[in-house]
Order: sequence, then C-alpha cells, then structure tokens
Amino acid sequence: MGIGGIYMEKEREFISTVFVVRKGKVLMTWNKKVKNWIPVGGHIEPNELPCSSVVREAKEESGLEIELVSPLEKSKSANLIQPVHIHLDRVSDSHEHLNLIYLGVVRGGKCLDTDDEGKELMWFSREELERENLLPSVKEWAIEALNRLGDKY
Repeated sequence: MGIGGIYMEKEREFISTVFVVRKGKVLMTWNKKVKNWIPVGGHIEPNELPCSSVVREAKEESGLEIELVSPLEKSKSANLIQPVHIHLDRVSDSHEHLNLIYLGVVRGGKCLDTDDEGKELMWFSREELERENLLPSVKEWAIEALNRLGDKY
C-alpha cells in the first residue's frame, strides 16, 4: 500500500556485487549517491548471467581480472557460481535493487586508482573496515570475505 491507500509499484532491478580480496584486504569503491564505500559491481544486463556480470563489472570498474569463489565448492550439481548472499537494497520508496553478492580474488590486471566513472578505489584491511562507518551489510560482508579468503589469497 502506498500513500492514501494508493498502491505504488516498485521498480526492482537486479545487480551483482563482489568483495574482491587480495593480500588480506578487500577492494571497495566510493559511491557518491550513498556517500559511502561499497563493493564493485553493477546492473546485470539483459540475458547476462549474474556471475558473468560481476566479473565484467569488476574489470570495467577496477581494471582487475577476478575469479569468483563459490560457496558451494563441494557441490557437483551447481552449474553456475552461486552468490554468497542476496540482499534487498532500498534505493528509495519506489526503487529497489536485488543484490547478488559474490566473493572473488584477483587473477590478473592492474588495479586502477579510480573506477570507470572516476570514483575512488581503495583496499581495506580488517582493522580499517572495523573503524570505518560503513553501511552495516557492506561491513558484514567485507569482513566475511576476509574471514573466508583473507589468509588464502
């Protein structure tokens, strides 16, 4: 129900984001709209697989070639790399993003100082994440990415 009993239809878009880990740090980009650090990623294009879209977005935004790490490493039946989490991001009262969250590691490329839109990129250690005033879900998954991958990559 919307204002005054009038139904307001929500616009929902699918996005995919990835917490990229390298040498005990996680990569984040500054988002001017939310005025906070978020993982790299973006909208899933029509007919694009979410796991392919986030690899493309990471390359476009950071210059890095990444590999996604599946949370279902032991599963023989998964034919796509699975997200570690799906989060509903409320952009506004009438606009939401269904965010498929992945974990990834660097396999090549050179990290840019700014992303493809001129936004700053920064690597955060666990200690820096703890001190930073991040969105709660971003902080939770950035720390989880380091918990799962920080010592391995």
